[in-house]
Amino acid sequence: MATVWCDGKFIDEQNFRVSPHDRGLCHGFSLFETLLAVDGKPKLLPEHLERMRGGLQRLGVDSVELDASGLNTAMVSLLERNGLLVGSARLRFSLSFGEGPLNQTDSGRAWAWMTASRAAIVAGAVRVNEAPWKKNIESVTRGLKVGNYAEHLIAMDMARREGFGEMLFFNTNNELCEAAMANVFLIKGGGLLTPSLDSGCLAGVSRALVLRIAREQGISIMEKPLGRSDVAKADGMFLTSSVQGPVEVSYYGLNSYAPHPLFKNIRAAWLARMGIK
Repeated sequence: MATVWCDGKFIDEQNFRVSPHDRGLCHGFSLFETLLAVDGKPKLLPEHLERMRGGLQRLGVDSVELDASGLNTAMVSLLERNGLLVGSARLRFSLSFGEGPLNQTDSGRAWAWMTASRAAIVAGAVRVNEAPWKKNIESVTRGLKVGNYAEHLIAMDMARREGFGEMLFFNTNNELCEAAMANVFLIKGGGLLTPSLDSGCLAGVSRALVLRIAREQGISIMEKPLGRSDVAKADGMFLTSSVQGPVEVSYYGLNSYAPHPLFKNIRAAWLARMGIK
């Protein structure tokens, strides 16, 4: 039986209860972060919490404080209770804004929970396709890790049914935005291109780490608006997410990409930073 953490207490998964009036449950009015843990150690927790703080500020929720030290201790204990102190694990920290009126964002009744599970780090490449709808660049929740994740799950199910592993989103300006569950990088002429945050993409923690790694390695980087022609002319493509890190793209639609040495260097550096052998 798995153990979960809920507002400072560890409980059996079967005893986890949510109010039927909870706005996170009913409306997806929540924020969440997914972290990688390696050998019992949560990775990049300060960066994840900083992003969540930005989400709280954007949504006008002032009643929540995030204690990095306390959450780190809770995560390590949760990993231990679930027998996940060796190897890679997936931590999900969720924050619901709780019960409250529908016309008041901050009801002061937010609550949090956390789960931990085994994570398999995939070494292979992925096939991607383009989602048939666009990300709304004017959305108030653009770039936020909100609990209302339906369009991302629908895109992933569509990808599965069509024989792909991911879907790329373009935005309402016809600019490359992100993948359903990852950020996107293009390889071109020995450098990297990636959509700017103005595209509405998530400010990915692994995205930021890859940008730092690239700069350390002297790789040229451009964060800019990218169109379909940029994708078509790219020498390679890879995705980044917190648990899997950089993952190479082998096909985009019917177009294939050969393995690229620049990706191999980025991937190796990420594995080293995460302590994965």
